Amino acid sequence: MRKIMMFKTKKILAFLLASAMMTAAFTACGGSSDSSKDSSSEAESSAEESSEAEESSEEASADESSAPQQVQTSDFEEAVVPQAGEAYLSMADGQWWLQYTGSDTDYLCYDAGVAPITGNGEYTVSVTVDTNAIRYDATGDVNGDLIANGTAFMAVQIMDGATATPNAVIDVTAVKVDGTEIPLTKKSFTNTEETEINGVKHNNIRSNIFNEWVPDDGMPGDARSAEGNIADLANKSDYSATILDPSAIGDWTTIEVTFNVTGM
Repeated sequence: MRKIMMFKTKKILAFLLASAMMTAAFTACGGSSDSSKDSSSEAESSAEESSEAEESSEEASADESSAPQQVQTSDFEEAVVPQAGEAYLSMADGQWWLQYTGSDTDYLCYDAGVAPITGNGEYTVSVTVDTNAIRYDATGDVNGDLIANGTAFMAVQIMDGATATPNAVIDVTAVKVDGTEIPLTKKSFTNTEETEINGVKHNNIRSNIFNEWVPDDGMPGDARSAEGNIADLANKSDYSATILDPSAIGDWTTIEVTFNVTGM
């Protein structure tokens, strides 16, 4: 009887132990299943986030490509301001829109060709609309089309020439428009002219190329040439403040003026 009871007791204990092990096994399997689900959810969430990030990146790239590009003003040409004793081409186009007076606020100040007058000899000055800076200033686009037309005023000037080069006489010998020389119909003369640039007054030496406000019979009293004072010359009618036909200028990108300086 005791053996039977011990056997039954062992069977019961074995059953209980087996039950306990099965319960533990089921618990473990249940935990593994939940963990697998969690991992799967996390993977799906990560994939969705990655997809959303890619879409956001693509949208940002599209926005950047369609947005106006920032202009790099560091790539623009520098404004040229003539200093005392330097010659420059003072002028305005036919509409008085594109001008160069010697100021860094003028459209034509960029890449303007100035020439320091160091003595007697030949010099060249110029202006151009072929720069990124003027295209951006005038059209709002560095690739914008910009062509000048005609002239309303043109003269070679020496900044503060009355003191820097007081005896200089300017004789304009050639005017080129985009490389093509324009015929000169008269001779130029030189005179002292007060001009104001950015609120500062300068006593410049000037030789007009096209200035319709100075009639041939109303030249300045100090008008002179390499031959002497214009008023004393027998051939004074050869000289004028308008030494070319402005209609010959037409459309232009670059204008160059060559001149001789004497009297230094």
